[in-house]
Amino acid sequence: MTASILLSECLEMVFLCLLDENHYTMSVKDLYPCTLVSRHWCRISTPFLYAYPFHHLVHSDSHITKFFKLIRTLLNCIPKSEIEQITSSNSSHLQKIFSRSNKKHSPSNISLTFNYITFIRGLIFNEIFTDPYKLFNYQKIWSPPYIPKNHMSKSRFSKISIPIMNHLFKTLCKNCNNLKRLAFTVQDNDFFNTTIDILTFKDHNGRSKLCDLKELHYISRYEIMMSSKDLYLTLLNDVCNLQLLCNEGINSIEKANSISQFISLQKKLEHVILSERCIRNNHNENYNIVLNSLSTQSKTLQKLNFTNLSFSKISDEVLESLCSLNNIKELKLRECKGLNDNLLPWAKSLTNLEVFELILDEYTTFSKDFLIQLIHSSSNTLIKLIINYGRSNNQDYQLFQQIPNSLIHLELPKIFPNELISIFKSCTRLTYFSTILSDDDCELWKENFKNLGKFIPKNLQKIQFKGMNNMMFNNDELKCFFEDCIINNDSKLKYLEISGKLDVCQTYYDVAKEFGVKLTKRRNYLTIENL
Repeated sequence: MTASILLSECLEMVFLCLLDENHYTMSVKDLYPCTLVSRHWCRISTPFLYAYPFHHLVHSDSHITKFFKLIRTLLNCIPKSEIEQITSSNSSHLQKIFSRSNKKHSPSNISLTFNYITFIRGLIFNEIFTDPYKLFNYQKIWSPPYIPKNHMSKSRFSKISIPIMNHLFKTLCKNCNNLKRLAFTVQDNDFFNTTIDILTFKDHNGRSKLCDLKELHYISRYEIMMSSKDLYLTLLNDVCNLQLLCNEGINSIEKANSISQFISLQKKLEHVILSERCIRNNHNENYNIVLNSLSTQSKTLQKLNFTNLSFSKISDEVLESLCSLNNIKELKLRECKGLNDNLLPWAKSLTNLEVFELILDEYTTFSKDFLIQLIHSSSNTLIKLIINYGRSNNQDYQLFQQIPNSLIHLELPKIFPNELISIFKSCTRLTYFSTILSDDDCELWKENFKNLGKFIPKNLQKIQFKGMNNMMFNNDELKCFFEDCIINNDSKLKYLEISGKLDVCQTYYDVAKEFGVKLTKRRNYLTIENL
């Protein structure tokens, strides 16, 4: 049996193997070629390709062209007559231009193999859809061929482009079934409210399109929140089996209460992401309300990500709620304030962590005892540890003595020579390591680097030395490192990245070549790879 005539069930199993790590979106790079193998393969693979079309794209200027090509494809699924009605009804002047333009274009719709809209299982409502400037600047890519180009100013074009986009998403909402992922980052109230009304509309069985929703992402723009629907109160009776909830922005007690109520009604919540654009001290009470509701999910909750939150005025009740979360395996604290000794009970309760990440700016202070206790509590389970803060000297040596030997992935702030060798000796399972070499001890680094290769964990595949503005080792020391690491220690090291503003002379390349190592320079960092 050839690959082109595999049973549909077999092909579906193959395509499911292309799921990425979050088990929802698929690798477009791997999946798209599958649609070109044969008609049979195309019929089976295309629904997978268009299940989460917006999630494949990163909404940045470098990917915006792909984004608008997707919009063009989806618009072609809408009957031409519906688009004509929108353009002609908004302005008599536009209607005249449109009529003249139609004489130059074929009146028929573009023939599509599939109605791609029916395959969609995940939607992202982004501000790009309501941005008149982007819609105008990229009109040649996304707008249907029968709409006149280069005949209108931005203001005139926005009178038809915005309604077209609104109609597109109304159509998406009406025709998408079994939605699994939903994200809102829209700044237009009418657009947001209309979308919510369609998605929560009950069918003849009393079900909305969001009954099977697994992921919900909501970014609240403060300037529109007062006049938009409360998303969480609206979804209370429709969504109860979320696995992931991501919310950015809580600016009122009412909003905090609605999120709290929504969280409390979930049955399978595993991952919660809470963030603010910046820390606002007047939001302490809001987050006390939300964090307190997490205890209702103690059986299922495994991942917590907090960004720009303040724990400085955390209540005893909330602290008790956090301590009740006994199944947390991943905790990420980014740019958070108030990580003080009062959180020690929480650190003691975190005994099952597998991933911990603490990222703070160089000016933020925090309790080292909190961090030491947290690492100690999960010393038998941690496999990934990322710590990045403004360390200026080696006063935190006790902290670095607590690094558990269970780690596979380790990222540390500025480190000193004796600490690095000690870590390599104890963390024998490491496959990835990243740090900043202190520039206060250049001579000591040179002496230690010669011996560093002797202590490299055999499974370590990648090392990253960040922020180096001067080479901390010379050619001879690099040669000794390679001899001990690659030849004598049989290390699996494949990559050595050195980032920073430094120049590399040819002699370093010569040393690398001598040991069969490829050394390349990219932008401001080096990559050394085993051949």
